[in-house]
Amino acid sequence: MANCELLGDFGGIQLFSDGRIVRPQWPDPDCPADPSFEKGEFGCKDVILDEGTGMWARIFAPKSATVIDDASPTGKRALLVYFHAGGFAATSPASMRSHGICSGISQKMGMIVVSVAYRLAPEHRLPVAFDDSFASLQWLQSQAQQSPMDRDPWLKNADFSRIFLMGNSSGGTIVHYMVARSIRRDLSPLGIKGLVSVAPFFGGEERSKSEIQSLVQPDLLTLAHCDTLWRFCLPDGANRDHGYCRVPRAEEIAKIDPMPPLLVVVGAGDVLYSRVVEYYEELRKAGKDAKLVEYPDRGHFVLFPEVEGEMEYSYGEMIQFMNKCSSL
Repeated sequence: MANCELLGDFGGIQLFSDGRIVRPQWPDPDCPADPSFEKGEFGCKDVILDEGTGMWARIFAPKSATVIDDASPTGKRALLVYFHAGGFAATSPASMRSHGICSGISQKMGMIVVSVAYRLAPEHRLPVAFDDSFASLQWLQSQAQQSPMDRDPWLKNADFSRIFLMGNSSGGTIVHYMVARSIRRDLSPLGIKGLVSVAPFFGGEERSKSEIQSLVQPDLLTLAHCDTLWRFCLPDGANRDHGYCRVPRAEEIAKIDPMPPLLVVVGAGDVLYSRVVEYYEELRKAGKDAKLVEYPDRGHFVLFPEVEGEMEYSYGEMIQFMNKCSSL
């Protein structure tokens, strides 16, 4: 132990050179699931997706979506699959912000939201988060292939032909890799209609303009945080130029065909701003249907579900985008 070196610390999650990992209880309280509908017309519950890995998800739904009598075409509810933030190393669907985002979308749009709890680094390095996230889509595929009476009760009235993938930070990165995998593996009858990537988490060995600027004007997510998180989650021996970290190139994106419309969201004060804009530009070079939305008064943390009026501000573009894609 005398020669054991601390390799990284993010919010108390510590990685040591002997492989030891310390993961403390985070001060932010988790939000409990409430499937009772006693507090209103919307609820949430936790479900196990894979007994072997312990992977789970939190489903948010309107009460009416769980009633089999509403299984007519007009009663079908679009599905949003959400991948949470945390640099591949922290938080879960039960974390306050993730819970608030998904609850808000379900209530505002009447959607069924499935928020995925993928396994975390450094205990589980990439590509485990990608593998788990794709397994969640395969779980939904298995649900879609069953009759409404045999599905999970909260998915009885899910419209599996209207699915959206949305992710925040590392979850935004996951969205890209999910659609890339989906063209190589049959997910029918799932129909992915649109993608929402909020402040996707990319990096590189060479510093970007916004990363350099952040040293003078730091955001809540700092450059040091990013470096530590990549040290935690990349495969052993890999640096920040690894394919899981760097911005995908246009020639790689062009191979994702077809690719659903994509909304990219970023705050102008984000340490990752330059990387996110580069990602958008590579999408456009590849001929993809992509739109960039910038919020000049936000940093890396763009969505604040706990703030009154937030749904009308930073969620507005996303809601318009999903409504448009639903009609395509």
